[in-house]
Amino acid sequence: MFDYAHLKALSVVVSQGGFDKAAKHLYISQSAVSQRIKQLEEKVGQSLLVRSNPIRATETGKRLLRHYAQVQLLESELRSEMDVDDPSLPTIVKIAVNADSLATWFLPALADTFKQHKWLLELIVDDEAYTHHLLKNGEAVGCVTTTQTALSGCSSEFLGNMEYLCVATPQFIQTYFTSEFTVNDITQAPAVVFSTKDKLHDKFLNFYFDIKDKRWREHKIPSSESFLEAIKMGLGYGLVAQPQAKALLDNGELVEIFPDKRMHVPLYWQHWNIKAKQTSVIYRALAASAKHVLNS
Repeated sequence: MFDYAHLKALSVVVSQGGFDKAAKHLYISQSAVSQRIKQLEEKVGQSLLVRSNPIRATETGKRLLRHYAQVQLLESELRSEMDVDDPSLPTIVKIAVNADSLATWFLPALADTFKQHKWLLELIVDDEAYTHHLLKNGEAVGCVTTTQTALSGCSSEFLGNMEYLCVATPQFIQTYFTSEFTVNDITQAPAVVFSTKDKLHDKFLNFYFDIKDKRWREHKIPSSESFLEAIKMGLGYGLVAQPQAKALLDNGELVEIFPDKRMHVPLYWQHWNIKAKQTSVIYRALAASAKHVLNS
């Protein structure tokens, strides 16, 4: 049996990025935090932290953090069922989500659920191809991800396909593209991409035009809203989620460059296999909203 004060110390050290900040957060001395980590490592028989800057958990440490987070979630549910109302111990649900989902359908899908249950939402935003790592590491109880295969100890539920359209302003198209839309046009015209993690633009050019090896120019804008603003300002062309693009296409502010060439990204809800209502309730809310926004 683990001492949960020790597990909490481990969690806070990792979340705060060091022993000094963890001590301030826990209102105890730094030596007390170090002692708790030392005792936990002695019990496990392995190192739980990589003493880097910031400090991060080892693989064993990540497993313990995941266990601790699951216990916290179950205890929150138990308090609720027993009608033990403690405002100092609110239910915090940590979810990893991709920026495009967050900018379009995700928050409206969950708002009523979180208001009804008075849960607190903590979002971690990352590329949809990487969010499942946050679930695996115990940093989130669930994630919206492109990974279909369920992680160990988790379930995976299909939500739908996010459709992406290649768009630009009419002025940008007139400046950079000929009527034939040649490969040379595409490699010379500046693109707008979300980040170095986001490979959607790479896949689009590779799949439809057989363009590889980064033979194109690009702006990197790691914000879903600013990404779209950059395209609207005529800085470049880019792949925009259909829910974000629709109104701009309807009013003529943007034009779809290749109407017959769209990308479809499957999204899944992965969550821990524990008997906590939070994960099942959240899935039902996400699924109900996704069927109106995402393609089946």
